[in-house]
Formats: sequence, C-alpha cells, structure tokens
Amino acid sequence: MKYPDYEKAFVEPAIAVLAGIEERYLACPDCPPEPNLDKTRGCRDLPGRIKRCHSCGRATLDAVMLDALHILHDFGLRDERETLRSVGSPLVVLGYPLAYSPRLGTDSLIIQGENISREAAQAMVEQISEIRGVILFQGVPGMHKKGTAPLENALLAGSDLRADVCQSLFGELVIYKNQSKIHIEFSRQNAPKMRIIERLMLQGKASRVVDGLCGPGTLGLMCALAGAREVVLNDVWLPAVQNVLLNLKANRDLLGIERIEYPQVSSHEVGTEPVLV
Repeated sequence: MKYPDYEKAFVEPAIAVLAGIEERYLACPDCPPEPNLDKTRGCRDLPGRIKRCHSCGRATLDAVMLDALHILHDFGLRDERETLRSVGSPLVVLGYPLAYSPRLGTDSLIIQGENISREAAQAMVEQISEIRGVILFQGVPGMHKKGTAPLENALLAGSDLRADVCQSLFGELVIYKNQSKIHIEFSRQNAPKMRIIERLMLQGKASRVVDGLCGPGTLGLMCALAGAREVVLNDVWLPAVQNVLLNLKANRDLLGIERIEYPQVSSHEVGTEPVLV
C-alpha cells in the first residue's frame, strides 16, 4: 500500500545531494564580493537592490533578504526603521555547515518570519527567484501537551520542503522536512545529540534503538546508518511520520534499504492508537 501524501513530494536522492554539496553554495570567479550590509541600519538607509552575478546569476544572502525587506515595506508590514533581521529567519533549502555566506540560486531559500501577509509572501515568491517559500511563524510546531491541538506555522506561499545534511562519524544523511510543521534544527558539525549517538554506538550499547519522539527521523536513521540491528521510529504527530517516510526513500541507498512497505495508513493527524505505517 502506498502512503498517500508523501509520494507526491519530490525529493532528490541523498546520494546525489551529497555528491554535489561542496559546490552548491560557492561563488563563481565572476561573483561580486559580499555587500556586508549593516544589520543595524533601517530600510531607509539601505540600498534599493543588489544585482546578481552576471555570469552564474546567483545572489548573496544579503541581496535576497534586502529584496524581501523592501517588499514587506511596500506592503506596509515594515517601516523605514526596520532592519534586515526583521524579515525573519533565512533557511537555505539544503542546510549544510558552511564557513562562508552562501551564494543562492533559484528556489534555494525559505523565509520564516512574523507579521507577513499572504499577499506579501506571494509577491516575495513571485518577484524574488531565490525564494522558494514563505512561512508565518506562530510558535514551535508539533504537539506540546496531551489533549491540546497541535501547532503548525502557516505556509503562506510556495513550498516549505527543505533538507539538512546531518553528519556523524559513521557518515552523512539528508533529512527532509516540511519546515512549517517541523521545528528548526540548524545543521552544525558539533551537534550534541549526534555526539551521544556516536559514543553509544562505539561502546556497542545501541544495537536496538527506539527513537520515541523521532520528528523527521534524524537520530533513529543515523543509528541505522551506524549499524544498529533494529530501529523503531515513533511520533504522535502525523507530519513527522510523513517526513520519516520521505527520508527512508531519500536515504535508501545510504541505509541499504531494499524494500519499503506500507502496512497501514494513518488517517489521524494526532495518533491515539499504535499504527504501523
């Protein structure tokens, strides 16, 4: 049985993503230098627009955020004193630890911020080629307390599907997530939870693993990559489970998965009884 929602989403196989990761955000020889805009200056004191590279067409992060700020200002959602930081959190579509500011191509950034209208978000996606989607931040998404409704941030325009490259001593995985429904985890090389997994695996203490609040599956799938004999991933929040299924598919070559089966399909956004999907 196929799982209905996740099959509709396009995900690039992890093995292909990792093969080109080093060049993904590099500047070309003709790229202009970083504008290094002052993050404390208001909209009225910033330039109107920064041109893209005439050779590769890529933009600096500052250039994209500047364009977004001007659109929010045009819609009356930011005043002339607002800074680049007021736009929101810039989330590259493929998160990877970088020692430099990324150069962005088409559909390579998602913005999550506050006080953004649906009309302004649509204008940002249509007019700024680098922006894939815009999310209205309303809190940390997911289940917070039993008996209460789950919290989702609102996808105002475009797509919220992005991925992070997660690194460990045992290798790398590409973890996709619908960012309006899953909390943000910035990719970094010194991730504390990953170091704990490495230590347990090296000590031989994690041959059978239960990732009880798995989210998109980062920790449980990394245990599988590290050689765990059995891994159970569980979450009460259906969007998290759907992202796990995406990540099984995307990372199947790295994890050595020969076959994916779908015994059951959950129809409930919040789990009440165990369902083996």
